[in-house]
Amino acid sequence: MIDEYIKARKMGEREYKARLAKGGYPFLPALDDLLPDNATMRTQALGLMEIPVSMIAGTKTMARQNSFAPGFMPLLDPDSEFATKWSNLYRAQMSEGFSDPIRVYEYRRRFYVQEGNKRVSVSRFLEMPMIMADVTRILPDDETLDSDPAYTEFLDFYSVCPLYDIECSQPGSYREIAELLGQNIPSGLGRTGRKIPEAEQWPVDLVKSLRASYWKFTAAYSELKDDLPLMAIGDAFLIYLRIYVKDALGTILEKEMDKRVRKIRKEFLTAGNADSVALVEPSDDAIPKPGGLLGKAGELIERTGAAISKTGDAVGKILTFNYTVKQPLRAAFIYNIDPDSSNWMYNHEVGRKLMERRYGGLVETEKFVTGGAGVSVSAKDGDASAEPHSSPEKTYPTFETAVEAAVKWGANVVFTTSVTQMDDTLRAAIKYDDVIFLNCSINLAHQAVRTYYAKLYEAKFLAGIVAGAAAAADGTHTIGYCSDYPIYGTIACINAFAIGAAMADPQVKIHLEWSAKQDSNWWWSMVDRGIHVISAVDSLHNIDGSQAYGVCYVTECEPGQGNDLSGRCLIRNLAAPIWKWGKLYEIIIKSILDGTYQLKLLDKKDQATNYWWGMISGVVDVELADDLSPYTLQLVNILRSDIISGSMNPFDGELRSQEGLVKHAYDTPLSSKDIITMNWLNENVIGEIPDHSTLTETGRETVKVSGVK
Repeated sequence: MIDEYIKARKMGEREYKARLAKGGYPFLPALDDLLPDNATMRTQALGLMEIPVSMIAGTKTMARQNSFAPGFMPLLDPDSEFATKWSNLYRAQMSEGFSDPIRVYEYRRRFYVQEGNKRVSVSRFLEMPMIMADVTRILPDDETLDSDPAYTEFLDFYSVCPLYDIECSQPGSYREIAELLGQNIPSGLGRTGRKIPEAEQWPVDLVKSLRASYWKFTAAYSELKDDLPLMAIGDAFLIYLRIYVKDALGTILEKEMDKRVRKIRKEFLTAGNADSVALVEPSDDAIPKPGGLLGKAGELIERTGAAISKTGDAVGKILTFNYTVKQPLRAAFIYNIDPDSSNWMYNHEVGRKLMERRYGGLVETEKFVTGGAGVSVSAKDGDASAEPHSSPEKTYPTFETAVEAAVKWGANVVFTTSVTQMDDTLRAAIKYDDVIFLNCSINLAHQAVRTYYAKLYEAKFLAGIVAGAAAAADGTHTIGYCSDYPIYGTIACINAFAIGAAMADPQVKIHLEWSAKQDSNWWWSMVDRGIHVISAVDSLHNIDGSQAYGVCYVTECEPGQGNDLSGRCLIRNLAAPIWKWGKLYEIIIKSILDGTYQLKLLDKKDQATNYWWGMISGVVDVELADDLSPYTLQLVNILRSDIISGSMNPFDGELRSQEGLVKHAYDTPLSSKDIITMNWLNENVIGEIPDHSTLTETGRETVKVSGVK
């Protein structure tokens, strides 16, 4: 067996020389070198277990480190006693396997060998995935643990699921794995070194299934890794779990696992791209103009376009679209709340109907409501033209059944209108890869699902000017502002409003409240403090029938004389930001009809496509009261024109947060990414971004997907 040792030694010599050439250390690292005081550190005996050979990083002591190259391949002469012992171990492993476990110390998820270095070397040479070991953990001090939240979370994970195999690099990953599997992870127990009671640990069969699935995934992923970004396999496995969670731990053949991993290859590419999201503005020719795709009433309309296949690339299958009034494009809208019970869904429903009417029979739409009875929504607020064709209500118990019904109905494109639907939308997009899927959200990185959102901060800035003028006129210099969830884009709305208000009234203060906080009573919190100018919900249609929307001027009155729900407040509406979802849906549908939708993939390599459209595309606007001061009207209209022309941005110039200077006036303007991911509040805002634990259940579900960091 000395021939095998010679082969292993040659591998070690190559690695030794390569490390020297790069100025690196050519031998095994020793834990005693890395942690000279490790003998005095806290330890935890974990006992016998199989550990991944790939996670063995070095030796415990310095005595044997010069016998091996960094990859555990031997360096000593073939005629040495060391070589003979190595060869005997090789023979033993090939005939019957190692009889005794090695002894290792684990420090920060890496193993260092106390006894059994040659067995590890043989295992590495044979490319063995696992080896039996008696493990003792060395626990880092609290300062080190605080600086490494991913490892600290692993300690909690390991306390209930004793697997070293799954290595994730991002904080929150292990807790997400637990949630996907319907399990819990204790918080902070791992760093104490105390063992959790067996009854609280994950079921043994679940742990075994998780390990087996992980190794099958690892084998399939490794086949593609040369074409994929460098990332911890545990991070890639989490992406797989999110998509195939319902049967990820089932009995899956290697062939099926290979197929699945290849099918979601683009999701790995996007996740590994530092610039994973491409924010897309519509070009002028992408915005539908009057008479663009529509002919005279009753005229047969047809458009043909070429596009790259959703599952292909630049040399993929070419699709040709032929839609007519007899064979229209079918667009399904999946709502997770009845539109009659939600301002948000109501506005999307009006947008759906407007878009369908806009295309005069070339596009057919249908809504599918999950979790409740579907209710027909009538057009209001001047949208009488939005009346849809007569269609049966579609109500389904789950998202999955709704998608199945939509596909059976013949949907070519599916819109999901809540950020909390993103994970379900992603799974559906992978399953039905011949259907286009879009989700209403921003800054979420998935190639299989495009997202769309509106730059409402532009309209909020103009509404802030109106509010600031009102607060200055009544001498209070105080405005109340209600926001809902601390998600991407929301903080920009708050800050743009605050900046606009300060332009009209430099003394103004914005008192911030959150409707998604537990036990929130934001309206009366403001009214009882004597705040008259209030920025309420952003919807011209309020499902509760109240006039409390947009920027309001509120005065208390005799009971029964008011126009709020209590009848105690008289509300005068001054300005209201408007989401024009119908216009946004028109733009997206136009790109599908003319064949340019898929072609946009060509210049968005390894990026998710996020549509983020504002006033220039007609997707947002602000409605103003007729009786505003003519000076305020003139100022707002001038700035509105400047925003549309691109010559004005609320976040140009100097910016100051509650903590101090954010940007000098002469600094480069904030990027779109900076605006979307804002996690600071303007200096004139009184309030804070709430801790996620203080939110309602719906709020926590929302920020879990799209919450600002």
